[in-house]
Amino acid sequence: MTKKLVPLVLVFALIIGLRAQGPPPQQQMKLEDVQKALSLVDKAQPAPDKFKPGLEAITANDSIAMLTYIASDLLEGRETATRGYALAAEYAASLFKLWGVKPAGDMPVMAGGFRMRGGPAPQAPRERTYFQDFAMRETADTQTAITIETSRGGLVKSRTFQGGLDFQAGFGGMGGASEGTVTAPVVFAGYGISEPSIGFDELKGLDLKGKIVLVLSDAPGRDDPKSPFQAKKELKDKYFPAMPQGGDMMAMMMRGGPQRFNKLAEIQKLGPAAIVQVASAGKDSDIFNALSYVRKPGDDQPIVNKPRRRLSLAGVGGGEMMRGGASATTITREMANFLLEGTGQTVDDLKAKIDSTLKPASMAVAGAKLTIATTAKTALVRGTNVLGLIEGSDPKLKDEYFVVGAHYDHNGAWDGYVWNGADDNGSGSVGVLNIAKAIAASPVKPKRTVIFALWTGEEEGLLGSRYYAQNPVFPIAKTVGYLNYDMISRPYDAETLARTMRAYSVPGAEEIVKKVRAPWFVSVNLTEGTPFADIAREMNQYVGLDLAFRFNALGAGGGGSDHSSFAAVKVPYVYYMAAMTADYHQPSDSVEKVSGELIAKISQHGFLTVYAFADR
Repeated sequence: MTKKLVPLVLVFALIIGLRAQGPPPQQQMKLEDVQKALSLVDKAQPAPDKFKPGLEAITANDSIAMLTYIASDLLEGRETATRGYALAAEYAASLFKLWGVKPAGDMPVMAGGFRMRGGPAPQAPRERTYFQDFAMRETADTQTAITIETSRGGLVKSRTFQGGLDFQAGFGGMGGASEGTVTAPVVFAGYGISEPSIGFDELKGLDLKGKIVLVLSDAPGRDDPKSPFQAKKELKDKYFPAMPQGGDMMAMMMRGGPQRFNKLAEIQKLGPAAIVQVASAGKDSDIFNALSYVRKPGDDQPIVNKPRRRLSLAGVGGGEMMRGGASATTITREMANFLLEGTGQTVDDLKAKIDSTLKPASMAVAGAKLTIATTAKTALVRGTNVLGLIEGSDPKLKDEYFVVGAHYDHNGAWDGYVWNGADDNGSGSVGVLNIAKAIAASPVKPKRTVIFALWTGEEEGLLGSRYYAQNPVFPIAKTVGYLNYDMISRPYDAETLARTMRAYSVPGAEEIVKKVRAPWFVSVNLTEGTPFADIAREMNQYVGLDLAFRFNALGAGGGGSDHSSFAAVKVPYVYYMAAMTADYHQPSDSVEKVSGELIAKISQHGFLTVYAFADR
């Protein structure tokens, strides 16, 4: 997934930051903002009669029964493009068929076209399948080495550096490509920044095409308040975005970090063969510190050295998941200084010169040649989304669509261990199946067509949902909304909520904890300016969850789950998530630790929300 491993202490900061209209980024969250973001229901009210058959179709017992198979060892962790995932896909398709959910995937491919002379022509099947298949590029056993050759005064020196020790390769080894060898002269481009508005343009006049570009990370003037990069607000926000405080931590984490301008993407437009980057700050921030850090597993966690396997959509470069589509290989200062030997200057010399004069020091690096060699095993494999639909009841509105989705894949099996993925995301997958069953059981269907999707490849970079968003079976322009489930089975406890709220100085924390029923607390991200919030609040009276909302603008709200794929194509979304625990991405994420009652309640709320939204 690209989901990041977040310590549990951060989770409620992710959640209590949900707000209707948050304060400016630099301000502390106010108590009234927190209160507005909450929907607390002590006791559920009887639902209208038209919803009762659907609500009754969703039970804790059925949820656990489905999850027990989906998260069983038999399915081998449901890793994308494996036998275990294929078994899971067939299971979901069989349930769709059992409940009367129509197939919404690819049209079947006819096998041949042979017919007997004089006989009838073979007829193409008229019904779709339950599967949307697509090609993926599998890259494994990637190895990268960098050789630097320098010459000065007739003396030629060559040295080879090793990945994981001297440098950290970008996506796909050499900053984009998945395998091959690049040998090219080197150009130092300073910080790699072009800001003509302040007379600072390190890229002006540089011929970078086919060259290897060495840049400093960051931007000039990080610690100098008089620097135009600090004094001018637009530049400070661009290059040094503030870390969110308090409740705003939610926005930062769900977007994968502060939204820093990706200068690498601008450099990439000039056609370099590769980009290498060195930390511009002091030695304490050098890449070797990050490379030497190893998170020690807990005593109850296995130590497993699973071979790295990367999947990407076929035809898309290895750097596809980087913001702006560009990545760099990060090297140590020792490497950078060896590379610069022919110039008689060090990284610190060049950095000091640029920072003090605020003038470019860009140059061709005399006598330097760099070779990046990456080897890998590659193959084409097949990804499969599972898709079903229930047709809308209105003759006109049935040609509009609401998509209900969750990722079905997890992290597979290795060395005797199975990553069963009961919570992540067997639980969300069961949620989708529950809603499909509930709408199928409803005598009157919503006016709009509802599509049910179980995505593959989320753990590899949202591949299944991204493929659908780019190659929709039904028009994205007529897709009115998307519901996403990811990890909806693990309840919070009051102690965790209280501790985390105190850690992030959430105003009124003690009073809020008293009001919130931790086991029924659920975070809900959604698109602002849509009916989602009002519908979710109204329907909550029939379910009785304690909800916390965070709003994102249309097209915003990226992060490590499949709602991001729909946000990217400007489809409004609502996204449910319960607690994250220490079992995240561990073999210990198993069925006996989940709450069937929580899955059922969140599924019921989702059913009501989807029905009401699609029935408007």
